[in-house]
Amino acid sequence: MRLILVDDEKGIVNGLKKMIGRSIPECEVVGEAYNGLEGSHLIRKLQPDIVITDIRMPQADGLDMIKMLKDEGSLTKFILLSGYADFEYARRGMQLGVQFYINKPVIEKQLRDCIHQVMDSIRTERAKLREVDDLKQEAHSRIQESALRDILDLGSDHTDLVEELLRIAQIPTVGTNCACVLLEFDGNVDALKEFGLQSFYFKIDNSLRQYRKVYRFRYTGAQVAVVVTHDRSINYEELIRAIYVMKAGVYRELSLSMTVGIGTLKKQAFEIGQSFDEARHALSYKIIKGAGAVIPFQEIVSLTGRSHIVPEDMIAKLEAGLDSMDEVGCVDTIREVFRGMEAQASISPADLQFHCLNILLSSVRKLSFQQLQHNDFLSRHILSLEGISRFRTLEHLEEWMIEVIRGIISFKLKHNIPKKKIIIDEIKEYVSTHYNEPISLADLAARFFISPHYLSQFFKQKTGDTYVNFLTGIRIDKAKELLENTDLKVYEISSMVGYSDSQHFARLFERLTGCKPSEYRKNLPKI
Repeated sequence: MRLILVDDEKGIVNGLKKMIGRSIPECEVVGEAYNGLEGSHLIRKLQPDIVITDIRMPQADGLDMIKMLKDEGSLTKFILLSGYADFEYARRGMQLGVQFYINKPVIEKQLRDCIHQVMDSIRTERAKLREVDDLKQEAHSRIQESALRDILDLGSDHTDLVEELLRIAQIPTVGTNCACVLLEFDGNVDALKEFGLQSFYFKIDNSLRQYRKVYRFRYTGAQVAVVVTHDRSINYEELIRAIYVMKAGVYRELSLSMTVGIGTLKKQAFEIGQSFDEARHALSYKIIKGAGAVIPFQEIVSLTGRSHIVPEDMIAKLEAGLDSMDEVGCVDTIREVFRGMEAQASISPADLQFHCLNILLSSVRKLSFQQLQHNDFLSRHILSLEGISRFRTLEHLEEWMIEVIRGIISFKLKHNIPKKKIIIDEIKEYVSTHYNEPISLADLAARFFISPHYLSQFFKQKTGDTYVNFLTGIRIDKAKELLENTDLKVYEISSMVGYSDSQHFARLFERLTGCKPSEYRKNLPKI
């Protein structure tokens, strides 16, 4: 602890200094002053933890000095020295919050005991402040994570709402370059329970420390989303190298293997959602690249730029058959596709394997990888490159493909995954019932056995709006009902409809209704 001595008698100052040095090694005397005015200047400059001061001094006495510093917000603890049994001094000291006194002449044990009491008081107060700060930081982190989830789920739509969410997440909308990364743990993720996510987050932060700000949070059970922002241009190759270094360090020190999808660089914070969509799409190519790969989105673009032997209408036909659980129709489509392949006399084994994998990717892209990984048949046949690489003839490959398609249909039937015709109604019904819960797009996708990327596109295609906007609309409608029919406070209603940040709720409400929640209630017709 840092300590300053203030007394107009130099002999007393020197004596106190010797006693403190001799019996209180955890305290360091960092300054001395000989009147109240000089003492106040020194205390402002050095900001000590403790000040021992006499009461009667020239220019400004000890109590006047304390009052000046307290009025300025000083947190220093004061010990008063007095050789006078004067109640008025004690009364004024108590009014200023002074709790500790030492009578002259000073006895070393009394001095030591008093300073130890002050130090204990300081430690207790600081512990409470740290606890409050930790609670504030935890609340802020939850609000920030919720805002980031909404930004990622919105994609590249609705710039005005994204701007509001960026403000909540404290990401500058101007001068921010960004890129998104999606990490997915391979195999059993129970090791996370042993090390905890904080150890993993430390690895991410350390590997990406060259960037101004890195946000990371659990997106699904096996996935962690990372948003990288910087106030200068980001070198894409350097980012990829940093991800490789992080991935290797995590495997070496935590024994965790992962697959990584990396979105492209964006020059505006508004495009964070678009970069995340790309990262999520890149990660879906885990089926082609294999577990443990680092997959930049630009690499996927080059893959999909190859000539397509399988016509798009055949892929669409196969998807439609899978949606309606039409096993016969799917088998007929596969056989039709392979008849077309037979007509390609110049096709190489490598190209054949590539196009078959593309067919499988289309077949399973609407299922979540978590569900595929937990299904023994599908994980053996789809998520392993060994399955397709061992076939060298079209006939054997065709029968294997049919077996896989049948396995997908069987899996969907076993888990009661609804057909495409009714799934959107079930999703909307679920959201309408659970609107007050923190439902992210990833959570919803896992519940309905659909990949988040496909659900995002499918929801907008079927409803004409994004999932986040649909959820927001339901929440605001429920808030209106509560404003109309209850006397609940606005912050209580905010929490009841799923918003932890009441200010964010109020701004959303005003944007969608044209007035603040309090104004809406005030303008209700009187009955």
